[in-house]
Amino acid sequence: MAKVFLSYDHDDVVLARPIAAALEKAGHIVWYDRHIHGGAQYSRKIEQALDAADAVVVLWSPRSLDSAWVRDEAAEGRDRGKLVPLCVEQVTPPMGFRQFQTIELGAWKGRGKVPQLTELLEAIRNQAEDSGPETSTAPPRSARLRTPQLGRRSIMAAGAAILFLLAAFAAWTWLNPRDLPVVTVEAANESPRSQAAASDLFVKLGSLAEIGEGKWQLVDSGAEASKANLVFRTADTGSVGQPKANLVLLDGKDGGLLWSREFEFPAGGQADLRQQLSLTAGRVLGCALESREAGGLPRDLLKLFLNACAMLVETGNTADTSEPESIARPLRAVVKAKPRFEPAWSRLIIVDSMLVDMAANSGGDRARLLRQLRTDIEKAREVAPDLPALALAELNFLPPNAYEQRLNLLAKAAAQAPDNPDIFSTQVGALQGVGRMGESIAAARRAGELDPLSPVATTQVIMALAYAGQLDRAKLALAEAERLWAGTGALRDIQWGFHLRYGDPQMARKLAPFGGEGLTVYLAARADPSEANVGRLVALLKQRKDVSQGDIGSAIQALAEFGQTDELLRWLAGAPTEGLASASYLLFRPAFAEFRRDPRFMALAGRIGLADYWLSTGEWPDYCSEPALPYDCKREAAKHVR
Repeated sequence: MAKVFLSYDHDDVVLARPIAAALEKAGHIVWYDRHIHGGAQYSRKIEQALDAADAVVVLWSPRSLDSAWVRDEAAEGRDRGKLVPLCVEQVTPPMGFRQFQTIELGAWKGRGKVPQLTELLEAIRNQAEDSGPETSTAPPRSARLRTPQLGRRSIMAAGAAILFLLAAFAAWTWLNPRDLPVVTVEAANESPRSQAAASDLFVKLGSLAEIGEGKWQLVDSGAEASKANLVFRTADTGSVGQPKANLVLLDGKDGGLLWSREFEFPAGGQADLRQQLSLTAGRVLGCALESREAGGLPRDLLKLFLNACAMLVETGNTADTSEPESIARPLRAVVKAKPRFEPAWSRLIIVDSMLVDMAANSGGDRARLLRQLRTDIEKAREVAPDLPALALAELNFLPPNAYEQRLNLLAKAAAQAPDNPDIFSTQVGALQGVGRMGESIAAARRAGELDPLSPVATTQVIMALAYAGQLDRAKLALAEAERLWAGTGALRDIQWGFHLRYGDPQMARKLAPFGGEGLTVYLAARADPSEANVGRLVALLKQRKDVSQGDIGSAIQALAEFGQTDELLRWLAGAPTEGLASASYLLFRPAFAEFRRDPRFMALAGRIGLADYWLSTGEWPDYCSEPALPYDCKREAAKHVR
């Protein structure tokens, strides 16, 4: 294991993040400047990290060549004999660094595996083996700033003292686990049910990515519990027929109550209860740790903040706007008392966006809610101009065909917060909307890795695979979900989403959360796509004149699935352009495979702005690389630009 300092230009964060992740996965401790927290002395922290590093990995790119910071850090690595240079886009390192063997990463854009990873790990291993006080060719920066006029013995003693202090500080900074927040889980009583609930929660929290990334520690509730900063205590108070439990979060130092919640699932089962416990606990824990990192809150405000975080877990799919409003109130109280508390601003912006979405679906006063969102964005931007939630919120103000702006905002947010699952989850739909299905799968997987307790994230991975036509892989992912979420309502939702269009129509019929003639006729056609069954479906769709946006999406997908091209074109011609742009993600699903082979598909792409996006960015949809496609995408798209 080596301590690695990663130097890069901020515009290359999309390259730096996967490099850091690969090195950490290989067992190294990686420092790069996102580890500097608010209020830290920037240059001092960098000096300390460089002093402690065994290897200094420098990423040379067209951006970093002009960065004074990167050049200084590279010079420090060179002077200490620790330099490991990487190069992208075939740039030539600056003068003073060209004598070093550089590892070429080619035109890599940060997607997929890191090129030449084996060579990079070998170079780091060699540097770590050679690293030591006797091989260092330059003293720490602090020692070079000034040379006191002392005798030889005094200089030697002072140097030894400085080296000792630096080594001690470095060891504490890199290796001492006590600087990390410590979390534990314990049962509130000795009952077997409570003990089992605590054990299950401990295992579930142990799957969170933050532990592997060294952001906090989870310890057993035995001897190590005395070290805990935060303590979850749970009690199972229900019975076989009526699952119930309560969960509290305590301050590990004084035992003070920070948050509590009672859970009851009269219509569910024990598995549903355990799943909700772990999901809510994970969210509350994340908020508590964010608060700690942001400088903390007085206990009364912390309770308000954690309660809002817990409520957000259960609000995502509700159509009742009163619940998001009830979340907004405590968050507004927190930002009023602590205007610079970024975590509360982030959640408030999320709640504002939820209210806007709900109004769009329910006919609420969307214009008023957009004005409120804009006001809160402006206030939050004064405090934290780079808050990732702000980029996500700006999506609400974009027209449906602003494909490039939408993806650029999401890329910016991902660079600012590479560990935020909401960003990658939002990227999934945006990438599907322009036909970049392979990348949408990668984004879904990243969101799932960052949010392993969420069945929503699991569903998104399965459906991203299915929508890209990778049905065998989707089935494997579904089988894994059936193992992880057995017995839960969440699993039934996952199974329903898959079987409705891609799996067993009989299973979909059993799992259907609603009925209706349309669903019955559609599933009958899926089970037996005879001329009679498909004819009944088409006839039913023709009867519908006034349909909602959701009905349009379902209709065109069904028509495409059963090869009803003429009727599909009639629906597309009659649908509003803005509505079709909002539903562009449908056009790249397997049901539209044959329609995409028809040149008239590109005419539709031109109508809703996709052709302009592809031509201006050069980011072509995956289907354009199919070898049997009967037309050239670039030439055909050029005919239909607006």
